[in-house]
Amino acid sequence: MANKFLGREDAPIEEKTWKALDEAVIRTVKAQLSGRRLLEIEGPFGLHTKSVPLEDAVIEDGKVSVYAARVLPVPLMQTTFTLSARDLAAFEKTGFAFDCKEVVDAAAAIAQAEDVLVFEGSKTLGIEGLLTAKGTASVKLSSWQDVGAAANDIIKAVTALDEAGFHGPYALALAPSLYNLLQRVYPHGNLTEAQHIQSIVGSKVIKAPALKQGGVLIASGKQFASLVLAQDLMVGFIGPTGSGFEFQLSESLVPRIKVPSSICVLKP
Repeated sequence: MANKFLGREDAPIEEKTWKALDEAVIRTVKAQLSGRRLLEIEGPFGLHTKSVPLEDAVIEDGKVSVYAARVLPVPLMQTTFTLSARDLAAFEKTGFAFDCKEVVDAAAAIAQAEDVLVFEGSKTLGIEGLLTAKGTASVKLSSWQDVGAAANDIIKAVTALDEAGFHGPYALALAPSLYNLLQRVYPHGNLTEAQHIQSIVGSKVIKAPALKQGGVLIASGKQFASLVLAQDLMVGFIGPTGSGFEFQLSESLVPRIKVPSSICVLKP
């Protein structure tokens, strides 16, 4: 249910219009988001959640131990879009679909920002991402142009996590250019490279549009890393503007990497 800070009750539109907006957003982000498919979600805990408590930092000062709380900030992401009042009125009266381009563009932008935060983190905010966390393992990728090279690299990554004490199952995210190569069929038989690699990983292999190159293999389980969700992605109402209405798309979340050694970065 939408929270009271979204202003939806102030909008002069019907419930079916809100439903159409929400569905357009959901369809768009489902095709874009990859971090949520890779990490388990904790929450949602609510818009009021501005930070996540971490373990105490301990400072030894002679005979006195000083404990200080550490926190992980939870960023709030927002973007806006405008829809024509006339188009919305036509939809409510006749059922003719309104132009969703503004909605789709806003949803795609915030989905991209979310995945950038998950994979790259934010130096400014002191947030580590899957690719930037300190203490992760890494494997240098070979060229995947030759059939079988991809499986060899993934086996190296799995072995690295095995040796660190994480024995699977794992989840694998790959840049689209690498993921697409895995759809090839092995010369002998009808098994694709993707099927072979999924059997090695033991869990899911996903295409991650936020990754321009390389990938990341993680040990599955929120005890290692998770996505802390305060407010899930929601559409809010801002007010009238010109010949239309302005809306806001917002969410607040943060990746929480608890055990960096459970991650293996696949470097190009």
